[in-house]
Amino acid sequence: MSGVKKGETKIDFKGKYVVAKLRVGKNNFEMLVEPRKAWDAQKAIDALRKERGQKGQDTTVTVEDIQKMPEIILNDIFEGWTVFEDLKKGQKAPEGMVEDAFGTMDEQKIAARILLEGEIQLTQEIRDELIHQKLTKIVDILARNSVDPQTSRPHPPARIQKAIETAKVKIDPQKPAEEQAKDVLKAIQSVIPIRMETVEIAVRIPADFAAKGYNLVAKYGTITKEEWQKDGSWIGVTELPGGMQAEFLDRIAKLTHGRVETKVMKKTS
Repeated sequence: MSGVKKGETKIDFKGKYVVAKLRVGKNNFEMLVEPRKAWDAQKAIDALRKERGQKGQDTTVTVEDIQKMPEIILNDIFEGWTVFEDLKKGQKAPEGMVEDAFGTMDEQKIAARILLEGEIQLTQEIRDELIHQKLTKIVDILARNSVDPQTSRPHPPARIQKAIETAKVKIDPQKPAEEQAKDVLKAIQSVIPIRMETVEIAVRIPADFAAKGYNLVAKYGTITKEEWQKDGSWIGVTELPGGMQAEFLDRIAKLTHGRVETKVMKKTS
């Protein structure tokens, strides 16, 4: 079946479907979608981008890619193929406008592009789920990258989450957690002493533990300088999040049975 249907599409206002919206130029295009399936499809698209990025490939996802993805079944996601200009008013988008915007009248290609580039309304259930996921990630970011400036020790995640709740910080369910972390940090500084910190540590690992020790150093931070010694030992400088300093020093000490040598070179806020 091809082409945008001319017939009426049943518009469900009872919560079964939500609006997927895409603005192209000055024109607005809307279609009805099943919210959970549409959201799962967008997560699959994000996962594909991430997978390609990890492989060093172009992360661009196309309409053709979506049509080939077995986990995305457009027939199950979209309530129908009618494209609206204003769905609440039941106002359909003129076919000429649709073709100019999408370069096609193929219903599946139009739906795939709206799914790929458009915005999908969130049900309260999905919104709450996203907020919880973002909150968990923000807490993890702050726990790893920040410290209590009074003790130079990291805050436990539970304390950070409690501070966020006390400060009544609003978490954006769609904005990346990394972009929200700094604003959340500022908001909770009135509740607990906390600051972002990067630590530069010089490390010397004896030859007996050099290989495994090197892997551990690389896991926790970014190695900025390194040199393998003639005796097989390894000397390097690593930068790591302040919140991970204590854990790193404990792990490297246990790995080397206390024979590692470390020195904090610099702390940057």
